Amino acid sequence: MYTHSVVGKTSIYPVSDGRMLFSRDSFFNTLSEKDWVDFPEYSNSQFEMNVGSFIIKTDDQTVLVDTGLGKLDHHIEQTTKETLLPEIAQAGFRPEDFDTVFITHLHLDHVGTNMIKTPTGWQPTFPNARYLVSKNDWSLFSKNINADAFAYLREQIHPLFDKGCLDLFDGETKLCDEITTLPTPGHTPGHTSLIISSQGEKAIILGDAAHILPQVEKTHWSPAPDRDKKLSAKSRDMVMQMIEKEHALLASGHFPSPGLGNLVRVRSKRVFIPLS
Repeated sequence: MYTHSVVGKTSIYPVSDGRMLFSRDSFFNTLSEKDWVDFPEYSNSQFEMNVGSFIIKTDDQTVLVDTGLGKLDHHIEQTTKETLLPEIAQAGFRPEDFDTVFITHLHLDHVGTNMIKTPTGWQPTFPNARYLVSKNDWSLFSKNINADAFAYLREQIHPLFDKGCLDLFDGETKLCDEITTLPTPGHTPGHTSLIISSQGEKAIILGDAAHILPQVEKTHWSPAPDRDKKLSAKSRDMVMQMIEKEHALLASGHFPSPGLGNLVRVRSKRVFIPLS
């Protein structure tokens, strides 16, 4: 049986598109060596980051959150790659099963398997799904769509408009009875997390509201990719307080796989405890 968590009557399956390697001091370019003293697991010059996605299964909806890097020409160092579709299959799902593909934001490591190349050209990988993208993110990213660095948008996002299967959303939006969007801007203008509520239980899928474990406590740590670092820190603090207060399950695609766990207090500090 594939590992998954149950929130009320809703199931969450973590799946991954591999692992990425980053320079610690480039990714967190405002921190000093002293800042890392309490986190010896990050003492090396590089750290690994999961390229995680999540499948949410309710009674009447199957939702995929983010689609990894896929086969994009991204120049990111990866230790493993292109594992998303095999892991979706291992979890017991087919691409045709998905009703919605929810994109937390438009960075390339979250959209890379939106489209797949077939003998008849590029087609949506998940042929029966509506793809959802933040209106605020599209407003910003679409301005750069012709730049070389944003070629991935021309391949993986814009064709979805032509196929008529991409919807833009704004603010708090209900995907279904159990799933509601939670705006967490800062990493990108329209960055959005998800709240899952079922039978009095909750989970929150972070997206990139946090990238590494220390940020559950150090919410002011904003990495270089955060477009608005102050706003990102504010969103991160808000969502961590919400998770802690409501005893919600935390689901993070970039925390060590499978990225599911709870927030607890240890010597007055907030700590992420992975599900066993």
